[in-house]
Amino acid sequence: MRLCVARSGVLSVWSVAALSFVGLLSFLVLDLWLLSGLMQQARNCCESAAVAAAHKWLADDLLRSGYQQFQVDGRQAICTDAALDQAGWYSERSQLPPLSEADVEYVWRENSADVASFPVPSAVRVRHPMADGRIYRRPGSLLNVSECAAAATASLENRPVAFRPAPGQTLPMLPFSICDDPGAAGAGWWTSQIEQLGGADEVSWNSEQRIFEQGPDGIPEISVELTTEPSGSPDELSLLDFSGGDQTAARPLKRQIEEGLRFADLEVLGWQELALPAVFPALQPQAEQLAELQVELASGRMEPSLLMLCSRLASGGVSLQRAVAVRVVDAVQSDVQTVRLRFQPCVMVTSMAVTGSPETSENRYVYSVRLAN
Repeated sequence: MRLCVARSGVLSVWSVAALSFVGLLSFLVLDLWLLSGLMQQARNCCESAAVAAAHKWLADDLLRSGYQQFQVDGRQAICTDAALDQAGWYSERSQLPPLSEADVEYVWRENSADVASFPVPSAVRVRHPMADGRIYRRPGSLLNVSECAAAATASLENRPVAFRPAPGQTLPMLPFSICDDPGAAGAGWWTSQIEQLGGADEVSWNSEQRIFEQGPDGIPEISVELTTEPSGSPDELSLLDFSGGDQTAARPLKRQIEEGLRFADLEVLGWQELALPAVFPALQPQAEQLAELQVELASGRMEPSLLMLCSRLASGGVSLQRAVAVRVVDAVQSDVQTVRLRFQPCVMVTSMAVTGSPETSENRYVYSVRLAN
């Protein structure tokens, strides 16, 4: 009988030890589960905050000539506020504490090709520190979170070498091309009129009301025309053939302007992406298309769109060299044969741009914001 009692006592000790171990293991699993969820929330918070700051930096006023350092400091403060506001949304809905200005960092480009332009960081980093125990404080926790931190980096890329819409997507691109020759001067040439400030500066873009207003804003416009009787003048637009000569895939010009370049259009051309430079098929404008164009763009087009620059005519089309981004100010039909369009350059952010190597020339109009791995 004594032996049975002793054996029962031994079993009780082992049972208590086993239950204690299971309890500790359960607490540890609970800690890991809770901390994993909080870490994921912190990562999401950092990613959203970094992207918000990056997008806030990319605005049309980057295209204005000349800047002062206080303007750069002001832009950085505004973008940091955008990141903190985005992080605040997470703080209101979770245990995450608010971020501070010190948690938002800007990584600057070492060698920019255009030192006179408004500076643009190469990346925005946001870190959500956990080292001070602000995030995880459950009583009895078995975890040491002193080394835990979540972070995210949003890269601002502006070296596009191609544009790749996914199946079902459309690239916001106008079906036109403007002539350009960096060494030429006068009306119609993009470099001369826009980048060398040779064009008129008569309107300004109001980003809050999303309208054009009369008065200069430091960003010149360029005026070009689409005509049924081209003479080879540099201020004449080329009309791109999005259907690649396939009449069954052709769309009215109005729809091409509204929808842009579709993935299906690239497939008709035998392409998976629009890689630059490229010879793109062109069309001779028809009078009915000009009337359609004037109706569609008489009051302008407020959404940023890609506009291709071409260097010369090529057999079977035009030779597209690089992309810029524009808004359409207005379109005026001077006669049955001609419509005159006015564009103002802008900054456009698109996820469809394919970024080239560091040796690729920077594009001051077209950016992509991507989260770094």
